[in-house]
Amino acid sequence: MNYKDFKDYPELIQILKDRGLIIADENQAIKFLKKVHYYRLSAYFVPFQHPKHSHQKDIFKEKITFEDIQNLYCFDCELKQLIFSCLEDLEMILRAQISHIHAQKYSPFGYIENSHSLKRELRIKNVFLFYEFISQTQKEKQRASEDFVRHIKDKYKIDDLPLWALVEILSFGALSKFFKLMQLNEQLKLLEFFGVQSIRVGVFENWLEVLAYVRNICAHHGRLWNKNLVKKFKLDSNYDFLDQSVPTDKVFFALNVLAEILKDSSIKAGFQALLAKYPTIPTKSMGIPQSWESLSPWSNL
Repeated sequence: MNYKDFKDYPELIQILKDRGLIIADENQAIKFLKKVHYYRLSAYFVPFQHPKHSHQKDIFKEKITFEDIQNLYCFDCELKQLIFSCLEDLEMILRAQISHIHAQKYSPFGYIENSHSLKRELRIKNVFLFYEFISQTQKEKQRASEDFVRHIKDKYKIDDLPLWALVEILSFGALSKFFKLMQLNEQLKLLEFFGVQSIRVGVFENWLEVLAYVRNICAHHGRLWNKNLVKKFKLDSNYDFLDQSVPTDKVFFALNVLAEILKDSSIKAGFQALLAKYPTIPTKSMGIPQSWESLSPWSNL
């Protein structure tokens, strides 16, 4: 295979300049490239370049500067930090409430001992979700290094963990699976806790599943600001939430879901501050409609 030759920092700078990018301070640009490698940053070139299918492929549009690209990258990083912080809050609440609601009815070991506590017959593409979840928890327990896990195993001579301990080592994705497996009455109790009891349970299941996907993008430092999400959010047409024109595969929808579930006004304030800090960022690529603050849930925060 023919691989591209190694390029040192001055060569990379020259490539960008040859493509029409304005670089006023080459030393500062190299300093930035030493922190964010060229290949990662190249994903942020695209909005500033001519279309890939044109004869000017890879050429930057007029008057585009290295600072424009740097600002877009930094905006995306801060956007992911905002979303990740909200997801951490939601994850903590899910651990607490799922454990409380389920164990209150079925006991701390009911999830494994009571065959009626979870929807063991639930299948997705011929895969039984319950047994997939149990397999996942076994892997999580093997990887877990927390003292409380070893303490429970040593003291009680058991391999299974009580739910209040298990939830502490589950990933966001595993928590979303557990919610999907919960019986309807317990699911409705969680929706009531979040004040979204009017929404269809299936929509809320989808929200948690897609939020787990978004969390993985944030955790692995992927590009998010203009990404078309492979997993799309569902919209309940009978629920007062945004409107049908807002794309469900963009990061803005994820922010709306977090604002609706958490009902935390600091999400709105943080997002407004971020947009004000980077006023040149094209918000259409994020799926943001005009006058978004007037839509639910933002109008209620």
